Amino acid sequence: MLAPLIDTRMRVLIVDHDNRGRSAAGERLLRHHLARHGVPAERIRVTSAGLDAADGELMLDVVRDEIERLGANADGFRTRSLSGAIVDGADLIVTGTKAEWEQLVRVYPHVARRAFTLSELAHLYDGAVRAAPLAEHATMLARRRDASPGLPLDFDLPPVQDAEIHVAVLGARIDEACAWVADMWSALLPAGASPAEPTGEAMVLDAFGVRVAVDFAGADVAPMVLRASRMWSRCVVEPMDDAAAEVALRVTVDSDPKVLAAARARGELAYPDMGHALHLLTSAITVRAIERRVGGPVLLHAAGVAAPSGDVVGFVAPSGTGKTTLARTLGAHYGYVTDETLAVYEGRVVKPYPKPLSVLRAPPHTLKEEWGPESLDLVPTPTRHLRLARLILIERDIYADRPALEEVPLLEGLAHLAEQVSYLARLPMKLHTLADLAESVGGIARLRYREARDIIPLMPQLLGEAG
Repeated sequence: MLAPLIDTRMRVLIVDHDNRGRSAAGERLLRHHLARHGVPAERIRVTSAGLDAADGELMLDVVRDEIERLGANADGFRTRSLSGAIVDGADLIVTGTKAEWEQLVRVYPHVARRAFTLSELAHLYDGAVRAAPLAEHATMLARRRDASPGLPLDFDLPPVQDAEIHVAVLGARIDEACAWVADMWSALLPAGASPAEPTGEAMVLDAFGVRVAVDFAGADVAPMVLRASRMWSRCVVEPMDDAAAEVALRVTVDSDPKVLAAARARGELAYPDMGHALHLLTSAITVRAIERRVGGPVLLHAAGVAAPSGDVVGFVAPSGTGKTTLARTLGAHYGYVTDETLAVYEGRVVKPYPKPLSVLRAPPHTLKEEWGPESLDLVPTPTRHLRLARLILIERDIYADRPALEEVPLLEGLAHLAEQVSYLARLPMKLHTLADLAESVGGIARLRYREARDIIPLMPQLLGEAG
């Protein structure tokens, strides 16, 4: 049975001082790149405003010229003065500089955890597992910021009033950031409600109980299918005539901009090279599968490994804090269940999601590389039915001499656990559901450790303590 589609609209607000320069450029360039990906304006709504702006003025002429030179539309723009109503209507707020962020938060302190500088946004997304619904991104990024003090809050951007060459440098930097964000966000929007049957160049996957059909097209389709099939080999299932896919994706890989534009206009994922396509495909599949199970299982941001008996230990932590490294390390000894999304159904039943793992590449590469569990020699998921046996909150501590495991009071544990549940508000009974789950596995524990390998000797203890 298909879960009802949820409201996945996102409202983005870009803020600077006068709304005539950087924020105006950011608004129009981000709209431009989202439109190139076929994202309707009402799905991700991008607006801008100025902290000290006067209403109704034009953007700077040099900014208009730069926007149009980059292929975007500058028509009809008028400045807006920032107000409480505008701020409260935004899901994610982006400022160009630290000074602008500080002024914004000074006037509207309640938006601090959904407001970020452009530099912060880039650093916080870098290394994060982006396989979270867009509605959760501000919360995810704020938690990463809590765990990453000292991030650079400013890019080295020239003032927009400087010489024309500086405006071109600034425009190129903003355009690059907008193109990157549009690539990522467009991949995380749900597909249409109607499931589609796969075609010849396709694979059908089981993502924690959700059947996902991925169809490939474009000039580079053959190597793409081969690579994707290897990466996803442990999730691939045979197509069944009586089991339509709940999620259907088409991915086009082609170097021809016209082919990509046509594919995006049809609502497809489209990329000029296989690296980008494979990197974003994992997030696209995960988010769409999550959105088809909203209100059903508990969907934890957690890595999971399983003993041969089928007992699963779930290691819960925010995105980008070591779950993939932990899954890769422990998965060499125990059955690899997942590195990011642990789906726990009624009766503690776990449905596996042995998806590819994102591995950092050596500089100068910026994209993570996707590796299938088979390529990393991870232990296969046990064929027995899986059941959750332990819930462990993990925290890396570079000063820890040895791993430290401690039980956490239920209320404290639930507070941390709730932050790592997708769509908690849509769960029946919400916190009561989490409390029942925690009590059914003997409570919640916290594990502090320096390196993932330090946990290997603890695994028999973790599994032996399971009820």
